Amino acid sequence: MKLKSETYKKGAIHSSFFSVLAKGVAFVQHLLIAYYFGANTGTDLYFYLFNLVILIGGMIQTIATSILIPQSMLLRHSVSAKAEMKYLNAFMYGFISLILLFILLVSLAGDRVPELITNFPSEDIEKYIPIYYASLWLMLVMATNLYLTEILVSFKFFSLPLICNLLLNGGIILALLLFKETIGVTSMIYGSCIASMINSVILIILMKRKLQWKFLLIDFSTISHQWKSITGLAFNQGVVIFASTFPMYLLSYYQPGAITIINYAQKFIQAPLAWIQQFTAVLQIKLNNLKGGGKEHEIYQSASRIAVRLFLLTLFTSLMIFLLRGFIAETLFGLGEMPSEAATKLSYLIGLLTFSMPFTAMSLAYMKVFFTQGYIRQYVAIMLFVNAVSCVMYAISIYHWQENGYAFVYVLIEMLTTLIIWLYLQKQLKKKVYY
Repeated sequence: MKLKSETYKKGAIHSSFFSVLAKGVAFVQHLLIAYYFGANTGTDLYFYLFNLVILIGGMIQTIATSILIPQSMLLRHSVSAKAEMKYLNAFMYGFISLILLFILLVSLAGDRVPELITNFPSEDIEKYIPIYYASLWLMLVMATNLYLTEILVSFKFFSLPLICNLLLNGGIILALLLFKETIGVTSMIYGSCIASMINSVILIILMKRKLQWKFLLIDFSTISHQWKSITGLAFNQGVVIFASTFPMYLLSYYQPGAITIINYAQKFIQAPLAWIQQFTAVLQIKLNNLKGGGKEHEIYQSASRIAVRLFLLTLFTSLMIFLLRGFIAETLFGLGEMPSEAATKLSYLIGLLTFSMPFTAMSLAYMKVFFTQGYIRQYVAIMLFVNAVSCVMYAISIYHWQENGYAFVYVLIEMLTTLIIWLYLQKQLKKKVYY
């Protein structure tokens, strides 16, 4: 398949198509996991570590999207392509070095680290220890891939992240089907590693051929003036990672399979959001160009129109999922090795979690205004507050109601986040109109 840069309209259309395709493959992947492995400690540990890897990669992606890419686009247009390469390469080699140092340190610490970062019994960790060590290298490769795709997206390769995601999920499915009988759950993490390395090769070749990218151009001084913004956002994302992992840590203490069931429900709910995330990625580039063109008055209006439309669309989708929650849980996931009790819990979780979608979609659109306008400190402050509140609420609700408590708080936090973001942008808009 020949890849080339796209217009905003084509980017949105192509991205939507690949989003549906990628999420369809991911959906099949989860159905196969449920069918062959059900919900147990092995799948809990796999999802726990795999999601942690995604969160860490997401930290790099968020820093790139909100700070590095807007600045690199300015360098591209106002200075030179080489200046942009030096700037982006410097950050890439910086975080790769830090991740390699982290892998070295935790490897020296041995099997004590997984016992500290998870709440699973030590005998279960020992049984599935290959998943832990493979996840360390997956973290490095996935973070690099997410960073490289963000660079390519800034050159209007809007569909590329979803193509990479499609290859990743396809690799997991292939490994699962080929090696489920021999190495079980571990086959999926190995499949992730191999597929991610293939993605890396493809991305590097694409950048060299399409962008004439020179990976040896490095100047660490180019990112020194943004050190405070980068570290501030990294700290905030670290809090996000903790707040996202903390409830899973608590749930791992309870009945085996709880994390797996939540993951099935969340992945199903997040599937309709995939094309929305890609659509807002296109929106981010558009807002950056409006900012560069001095069209400040159009930034909020464009984001607001998209946010309202996405809210209404996902609200309708949520109602449909709620009505079909029993069929989804029992007919789609409740086959093979999935216990009937787990399918019943899954139905309840899907019905509750689906109502987080409209608020997530709305906040995704409004957050792009923060990144375009450089409201990084304000964004960090809002997310710090929300995540602090969420940790307290999760601790209380999980203690009393386990996975049901988690789902209820998850929806409330999405609502709270959207409300605070909207109120802040309204305040900023009134200030600009007044002055």
